[in-house]
Amino acid sequence: IFRRADTVWLVFDSAASIDLHALQSETSNTIKSAQLISLPDGQVVRLKLERPRLTSVSTEGTTWIVRLGDTIVEPTRPLGVARNVAGSARATATIPFDQPRRLYRVADPEIGDTLLVVTALAPARGFLKGQDFVEFSLLASTQGVVVQPIADDVSVDLSADKIVIARPSGLTLSGAMMGSERNSAAFRPVVFDPQLWGFDKQSNFTERQYKLIAAAADAGEAKRAAPRMELARFYLSREMFVEAKGVLDIAIADERPTAENPTGLVLRAIANIMLNRPDEALKELNDRLVGDQFDAPLWRAFAYARQGKWPEARNGFRNVEASIATLPIELQQLALKEAMRAAIEVRDFSGATDKLHEFETIGMPRHMQPAVLVLTGRLAHGLGKNEDALKAFRAAAETADRPAAAQGQLREIALRYGLGDLKHNEVISELETLTALWRGDETEIEALQMLARLYTEENRYRDAFYVMRTALRAHPNSEMTRRIQEEAAVTFDSLFLAGKGDALPAIDALSLFYDFRELTPIGRRGDEMIRRLADRLVSVDLLYQASELLQHQIDNRLQVAARSQVATRVAVIYLMDRKPDKALGVLKATRMAELSTELRTLRLLLEARALSDMKRTDLALEVIANIDRREAIRLRADILWAGKRYGESAEQIELLYGERWKDFEPLGEEERADILRAAIGYALAEDSIGLGRLREKYTPKMTEAPDRRAFEVATAPFGANASEFREVAKMVATSDTLGTFLREMRAGYPELGAMSGVAPAPSRNAPQKAAAAKAKSADATPTGSILPDRRKLKR
Repeated sequence: IFRRADTVWLVFDSAASIDLHALQSETSNTIKSAQLISLPDGQVVRLKLERPRLTSVSTEGTTWIVRLGDTIVEPTRPLGVARNVAGSARATATIPFDQPRRLYRVADPEIGDTLLVVTALAPARGFLKGQDFVEFSLLASTQGVVVQPIADDVSVDLSADKIVIARPSGLTLSGAMMGSERNSAAFRPVVFDPQLWGFDKQSNFTERQYKLIAAAADAGEAKRAAPRMELARFYLSREMFVEAKGVLDIAIADERPTAENPTGLVLRAIANIMLNRPDEALKELNDRLVGDQFDAPLWRAFAYARQGKWPEARNGFRNVEASIATLPIELQQLALKEAMRAAIEVRDFSGATDKLHEFETIGMPRHMQPAVLVLTGRLAHGLGKNEDALKAFRAAAETADRPAAAQGQLREIALRYGLGDLKHNEVISELETLTALWRGDETEIEALQMLARLYTEENRYRDAFYVMRTALRAHPNSEMTRRIQEEAAVTFDSLFLAGKGDALPAIDALSLFYDFRELTPIGRRGDEMIRRLADRLVSVDLLYQASELLQHQIDNRLQVAARSQVATRVAVIYLMDRKPDKALGVLKATRMAELSTELRTLRLLLEARALSDMKRTDLALEVIANIDRREAIRLRADILWAGKRYGESAEQIELLYGERWKDFEPLGEEERADILRAAIGYALAEDSIGLGRLREKYTPKMTEAPDRRAFEVATAPFGANASEFREVAKMVATSDTLGTFLREMRAGYPELGAMSGVAPAPSRNAPQKAAAAKAKSADATPTGSILPDRRKLKR
């Protein structure tokens, strides 16, 4: 809302319908005419008065009330303008203004010029009197800001807490104007006054510090905050960030900042950013008292960049270009470097190019050139200009700036490897040297990440995981460290869940797991990984360790059916470890009604085997009395044999093989052992009918087998070859039936997997060419299918 001569202008950033009929028929003749002009996304109401009058504005809810009269009913809050001179090409004017809404170009048909009008929400804020500059003028306004451009290329940019007026070639601001405005409070609403910043940097340090400390000490308790802020700004300009933070800590502790003046919080956030403490800085900047005042969005972008959160940083820098222009020149250069880095990280190479060109306008200090060289090389690489990128990286690597030199060396190594100039082992050697010589910043983390990937590609998993651990110790809060850890977890997962680690020797795989067990995923995938690890432990006969792992899952993690299923695997391991009592205990502890028939049958078979191993033969037979599966028949044979009921055991073996004697294929090694055991069983039971029946069925097949002599001895009439029979019977009686039982179980219940710890049973129908070939020769090892020491038995 503003007035030019006898016309009042009301600019609304709303397309809602406005009815001017009442104004046009107004009887006091205060308003001569009312005109409505449409704008893109807005409207203008021009009120022609019978004579100039004072204007005031107020609000009631969402309604604006404009009063015209000879006095002002509601005063307007005054605005000020701050001049910012950062070199001849960067002079701008800044109007501190919270939450400007929209910018409109409004043409004045009477005067013939175009005004730049900025709207805003309540309360009413404006310039109480006009201000004239060389290239533009600020008109007096009741609400909002009205800029009258004099130069054609004057621009107005809106930020969250300010309005910036500028020209591409910079505004022309005289020194006299700067001096007259410097003492006014209206020109210090921004965090930093570039002129005062420059004065603080160039003045005698000791004298300036003494003066500022004395001013803070001499001020009254209620007026001490302002001189303390000046002292903190002085320390910031001198890059004494710790001292600045110390002053601000005391100032904030003594007088808590308010929403009207949160300067202390913003300054302390800036000090924390410069001290590389972005987390603490963001806590200050996200305080509700700060909001978007005092360039807070810009400093949040700084903090995100220091955290390595590049998308957030890029978005933050994209919206604060106007704020950057109002900073002291040193901070502008730093902001441009960080904004350029953020743009490169998110592959916004166009934005990064724009930032690089801005350095040509404001200049680049010597100490910043090596770091910008690295960024220039990364930009060139992103644009496909690899030769230019290599030149920039090498130039940075040759500078005396060690952080930039290390970064340049790393980027050169990565680019040359990508171009094929370096071999795999050469890159690893270069990176190992770099990580040994350079520690402590993001260059080390990037080099470690690249090194870990190369180690993984060469299957050097232990080295890759050690790199992850090194990064975690050195930079625990870094985003890049988190990515290294995620990649290591994926590799760990592929090794112990996806089967990639099956190619590793069992001992190597197990030691790798135990050394880096912190990479085990949580939840079901972690549980499955533990079960697979138990399989590997069993494969190297570490039965106790395997049972402990799975027992922990049963006791602490699993529920319902899953608990019973894993308990079944634990019972198998206990049986293999000759601990039938523990096998029986874990089975009983995990009994439940809601189990599948397959799992229930499997658990009964294991329970019967455990009872048999505990010499409880009758109970073991009772447990599986109603099970007719092949595995149950074999188990009955084993239980009866262990109970010295040899004849019944032989009958179960004969039942197990049924009409196998009619098949053309030769008997397998395991089959021959079973038939020999049945023969011994009938003989020990003195069952001549059974022995004769077995001899009649299997003599043709055993005649061609390596166990021919042993079968002849076992099936001979009672009393013949007594000494040979005792030796054969002794060796058959001492043979272990557990391995055969477990193989049968795995064939019938694949879910047992490798937990059996034994080789799969040979197929009953597989041709036995090798066995047939041996049968044609002398029976040098007649009982070789039972135990190795059976070779002692001579024909």
